[in-house]
Amino acid sequence: MQNWLKCNSLTPDKANFNSLDNKHIMTRLVFLFFLFFSFGFFGQKTPTIIELLGHEVGAEFSRHHQVCTFYERLHVAFPEETVLLKYGETNEGRDLILFFIGSKALISNLNELQVKHLKRDPTALTPIVWLSYNVHGNESSATEASMETAYKLLTEHSTWLDETLVIIDPCLNPDGRDRYVNFYKQYETVQENIDPASIEHNEPWPGGRFNHYLFDLNRDWAWLTQVESQQRMMVYNKWMPHVHVDFHEQGYNEPYYFPPAAEPYHDIITSWQREFQERIGKNHSKYFDQKGWLYFSKEIFDLLYPSYGDTYPMYNGAIGMTYEQAGSGRAGKSVKTALGDTLTLRDRVIHHVTAGLSTIEVSIENKDELLKGYLGFNQERDYKYDYYILRGNAQRLDKLKEFLSKHEITFGSTRSDENLKAWSFNLGEVVDISIQENTDLILSTKQLKGPMIQVLFEPETFLSDSLTYDITAWSLPFAYGIDAYGVNGEVEVKQGPKSGEMKIDMPNCYAYLCKWNSMNSASFLQSILAKNIAVKVAEKAFEIKGQNFPVGTLVIPRGVNQSIAEFDDIIKSSANQTRVDIYPVASGYVSKGKDFGSSSYQEIYLPKVGVLSGGDLSPLNTGEIWHFFEKELDLPFRMFRISELNRRDNISDLDVIVLPEGQVSEMQLEKLRDWIDNGGRLLVFGEAAYNFVDDFEIAVKDVEFDYSASEREELSMLITGAIFNCELAEKSNSLIFGYERYHSLRQSAANFSLKNGKTLLSLSSNPKAVSGFVGYKAKENQSDAMILGEETYGKGTIVYFCDNPLFRGFWEHGKLLVANAIYFGND
Repeated sequence: MQNWLKCNSLTPDKANFNSLDNKHIMTRLVFLFFLFFSFGFFGQKTPTIIELLGHEVGAEFSRHHQVCTFYERLHVAFPEETVLLKYGETNEGRDLILFFIGSKALISNLNELQVKHLKRDPTALTPIVWLSYNVHGNESSATEASMETAYKLLTEHSTWLDETLVIIDPCLNPDGRDRYVNFYKQYETVQENIDPASIEHNEPWPGGRFNHYLFDLNRDWAWLTQVESQQRMMVYNKWMPHVHVDFHEQGYNEPYYFPPAAEPYHDIITSWQREFQERIGKNHSKYFDQKGWLYFSKEIFDLLYPSYGDTYPMYNGAIGMTYEQAGSGRAGKSVKTALGDTLTLRDRVIHHVTAGLSTIEVSIENKDELLKGYLGFNQERDYKYDYYILRGNAQRLDKLKEFLSKHEITFGSTRSDENLKAWSFNLGEVVDISIQENTDLILSTKQLKGPMIQVLFEPETFLSDSLTYDITAWSLPFAYGIDAYGVNGEVEVKQGPKSGEMKIDMPNCYAYLCKWNSMNSASFLQSILAKNIAVKVAEKAFEIKGQNFPVGTLVIPRGVNQSIAEFDDIIKSSANQTRVDIYPVASGYVSKGKDFGSSSYQEIYLPKVGVLSGGDLSPLNTGEIWHFFEKELDLPFRMFRISELNRRDNISDLDVIVLPEGQVSEMQLEKLRDWIDNGGRLLVFGEAAYNFVDDFEIAVKDVEFDYSASEREELSMLITGAIFNCELAEKSNSLIFGYERYHSLRQSAANFSLKNGKTLLSLSSNPKAVSGFVGYKAKENQSDAMILGEETYGKGTIVYFCDNPLFRGFWEHGKLLVANAIYFGND
């Protein structure tokens, strides 16, 4: 009981995740009182796993509440060697927990160890090993293995606890896990069916891999778009372990994978980290050889993309690793493999347990080198740039500041007006710049998170090998649409002022204006439209008293809103909430351009939006769209299965329908065709554009694919997440309101074009990627490729986003493109 409550002190102060109300505390008291008596813990023997869990680990799948109960009971059984910490909740209200395991002496001095470790105090001599399980919900043996690993540490390997602190996160994705477990329990048979074609081995859409919003949490470590990642990072930054392991599953016919990892390694990774990974892998092989278990290493899983559960820890000085067990959603409790063997859940569990315990063993046996290598990670580094100077739209910079703060990366501004030589990200050359006082964001690599800054901001990623597991470019200045400069030398940096409530003068004016230049503008628009405020958008630029207002500026006249008594208060409140600049004007007469009564100002209406899902559509892209509407815009929408398109009442009242990446049937396409013809606006994401090639005005030129090519030969035909600069056409078109330039994150070599429609964003002739890998055959196919286009069909329109602008929720600069397509009507 004491440790459950005292664990609050381990929680980040600003989070208050673990503040328990009186009712919650009383519930815990009653529960723990029951446990003491049911297990006879007053001087009696250690309970068995069956007593703690209700069944043997691996005998069946445990739902998340059973997992939480197991750890609560295990804590009661070992109150002086463990701490149980609730660090957050999922979107669906499931607990996110950590379980700390150490000797009595370590646990009683946990706060002291934490403080020393974070200060990089050389007298902190305890290695911290953090084990993370089940980031993909249907890779379900991992959570089961976490329980047995914890139990064995406290019983069979208790002597290890004198020399190490082990932190276990038993389930990073409880919502996805329970989605999978509930599915399996619904369809499992009394006699286990090992036939992989049977229903219990085939999950329905969207599957349990993803979280509530259908995001892949294993690709969100750096971007922190999801609540699970955000809450975990706040605790992770308070411990910064020496070793971190991410336990996964792969196809059920695969052997076990453990490090060392495959090339490419990011060049920020040290030779010490490489060597220690190899040392751990050799120790694993010793145990796997004894049992005759198949395994592999040095293949497939590289260390480049920064948002994984292995790379993110690596770039922060730890030994980060991925372990992959055969199984995943197809395996169930037992499945027949291609070799004719039967792979059971128990097999999968014991493999993960063995690898986890071996990791701790190596960390203890080599703790002096582990601690020394960790402390030396940041020392004497030669970064490409000493400082990054970031400037541009204030709202986009604020978004970037929020991102940096979540990672505890420090930043500031400067008073210096010194002229500097700097590398321009956008121009790709050295230029002269003068730092702007209090407006430029200054980011120094000379800080604890310096290596991470280098990885996230470098203009071009170095590839030691082009055969990679994920995207090869992500540079944040391009992702956020801001100007960036790399500088070497000394720059005076002062702490930037904290953001407070915006002070808006709200006179009894003729109209309020808001420039359309960021997602803040879109959030502001949605907020006031939802409160029935009438808004117009400027389709031509204008000028008032020497101040320019570009196309897309929102005009909110008082006259047409006279019936709304709280008009001024709504504008002020919404502006403060969304942090946009509001410009009150005394007259509808403009200095240059069209007056506010002109037909150049079109009224904006709150759209009725639908999002298709299910079938052969991508769960990931569906989730990105869902998250965008719900979390970025707070825009109500109707999500429905694509199989329900035959019900006309599902779509007849919708203004906009969004089609995620994937394939639709001819019948479904016919229903969409009729709806568009009657005035609907369809937004088509990524390679969903293929569905429209035959019967609409869009064409595609593909790379001729050689299916006999080897995996490495296939690289010539691929683009693996490369950044390209785009050309903007028709800047007055509402689809590109708010843009002066755009960089697209491209993941497909397909070259789409419109026969008669409007191409708003495209690549140049013979374009060159700013960053990232492009195979030579794919490169030859990129000239004039359409990135964003619009086609008229009957009374309606189709908008093609050929590169997904909502990719993983982190490509911030692409989001306004989608908002434009939602709120602004046909041109």
